[in-house]
Formats: sequence, C-alpha cells, structure tokens
Amino acid sequence: MAQRNFNTNLTRQERERVGEQVKVMRNNSGISQKDLAFKVGVSPARISQIEKGTLDYRIDTLIVILDHFDRKISFI
Repeated sequence: MAQRNFNTNLTRQERERVGEQVKVMRNNSGISQKDLAFKVGVSPARISQIEKGTLDYRIDTLIVILDHFDRKISFI
C-alpha cells in the first residue's frame, strides 16, 4: 500500500506567505507562539517554523490553526 503524504507541499515562497498570515492572525489576537502551540497541539518551535516558512507541515496542522482563528483553508 502506498504511503500517503499529508504535507502541504507548498514552495518556500508559499510557505513564507502563509506563515506571515498565521503570524499576523496570532499577533492580532494577542496570543504568544507558546499559547497558540498549546491550543493547536504542536510545539512552540513548530509554530515558529510555520511562521518563518522554514519547513513543510501537515495540512491538518494548518487547518487546526485556521480553525482557531475562525478561518477556512480558502482564506489562505
């Protein structure tokens, strides 16, 4: 059986754009990376990496982050 890939497979430029949007939403809501990480179920380091666009991440992680801010994936 083929292994499924649930990563976003975004380019670095796309990840940086999405990361900037996540950072803006987080800052506008007044929460820290640590608080967002706790609410989303990932490490604060992962939130930092997402915001910087330094690594690919699972699409379900992005969906949970967007849900926290009452956004849909189409927002991105």
